[in-house]
Amino acid sequence: MKIIAVDIGTSSIKAACFNELGNMSHLQRLRLDRAASPTAQDAEQWFSVSAQLLRQITEKVRSADAVVLTGNMHALLGIDSDGRPVAPAVLWSDNSAQTEADELNDRYGKKIVDSFGNKAIPVFTLPKIMRMKNQQPELYSQTKSFMQSKDFLAFRLTGCRVTEPTDASGVLGMDLASKQWDSSFLRDLGLDPEKFPEIIPSASICGTVTPGAARQTGLPQGTPVVIGSGDLASAAVGSGVDRNTVSLTLGTAGQLLAAGACGNGVQLAEKLFVFAHADPENELYLGSVPAGGFSCEWFSKLHNMSVPEFFDLAAKAPLSDALPVFMPYILGRGAPFMDYTSAGAWFGLSAGHILPDLCRATIFGVLCALRQCTDLLEQLSGKREKLILQALACREKAVMETAGALFLQRKFIPLNSEASLSGAAIIGFTALREYENIQAAAEKMVKKKECCHAPDPTAQRLYERFLRFADVVAAEI
Repeated sequence: MKIIAVDIGTSSIKAACFNELGNMSHLQRLRLDRAASPTAQDAEQWFSVSAQLLRQITEKVRSADAVVLTGNMHALLGIDSDGRPVAPAVLWSDNSAQTEADELNDRYGKKIVDSFGNKAIPVFTLPKIMRMKNQQPELYSQTKSFMQSKDFLAFRLTGCRVTEPTDASGVLGMDLASKQWDSSFLRDLGLDPEKFPEIIPSASICGTVTPGAARQTGLPQGTPVVIGSGDLASAAVGSGVDRNTVSLTLGTAGQLLAAGACGNGVQLAEKLFVFAHADPENELYLGSVPAGGFSCEWFSKLHNMSVPEFFDLAAKAPLSDALPVFMPYILGRGAPFMDYTSAGAWFGLSAGHILPDLCRATIFGVLCALRQCTDLLEQLSGKREKLILQALACREKAVMETAGALFLQRKFIPLNSEASLSGAAIIGFTALREYENIQAAAEKMVKKKECCHAPDPTAQRLYERFLRFADVVAAEI
């Protein structure tokens, strides 16, 4: 069997073909043009670029059994009755709905945490919808459906207006227990529940490719389309995250992904993010440092070097008790503080420090913040024995060495670096009944190798220093 997976990012879209053993082929990628605002995007590109990628793949793979989708979460995209966007999509990174998020927390604080898993923050979609209704009522009125990126692609391929639990939980307003919209809550906010699309399971065929979409994409008419999941959930699935395994990713943000039994997240609420999982037997947990990988880019730019040069210099500096401590909070502290006030800092700088020391300390500070999320997860939700060092900056020698010294779990590197695409494919083959469930599919399709980096006493002492200075930062905010 063959399945084509599509991943809609905020800077690029990727697509690839997978077989039922998890082997990937024909990987294609195209960058997206940014809209006038860095926090907005023309949603029409999501379809046009995806269609171009699908044409490239179908020229080589003419017999795919299905298409499965994943993509960026927390966007605000309204679609009118004709299926056109009423405005550019407002991306997750937009935080202009702070007033609406504060209103939600003030009026419904306990309710939204208990029912939806998280406090309201401005990056979630619901505060953005409230802001649209308050400030752009004409756009709200024109909207027939609010959709996330992969839901819009599914709509353009099949004509079906649906979503699934992972993206719905990232909106805020879906009850985690029932995995359905809380219509009475939405009405109490003055919102129309009919504008929120039907929620179906992630491993569901939402429809088939229409004649029009077939002409645009090269896919045969009638090809099944699997709705898939938001990119956090697909990355977790594709990394092999389970109740004993967490994964670490350094992109723009630094992210720790974990899973637990449904209902377990009540212990983590307001410390880590709690979302629905593509695997209906689990919940998805997220620890996030907003300036994770961005800290490395920021430091590189300040010192007029490339990012590869930054990592090369970092690898030359040993971990030692003399290293300064970097607080990677230049875009806010994120989890477990749930605070987005900029609060970056250096502690212990001396005239004796050289540039490689500061490069290594930057990486170490980012990883310390994620170790703090890991420790909290384990305190509240049980030990995790395995750590997956997922793609992007985690593949750099300096990062792998530092994470190996700092984290206590056994470390693994996945053989397929495209976790979101791989996870989408796992969800897709589950929907096609090739596997009994997502866990069974992941066991067959996720391949990884163990790293040999062991915890180091120096790293543990530096981490204790980091925690002490983190308390100083907290006292200053």
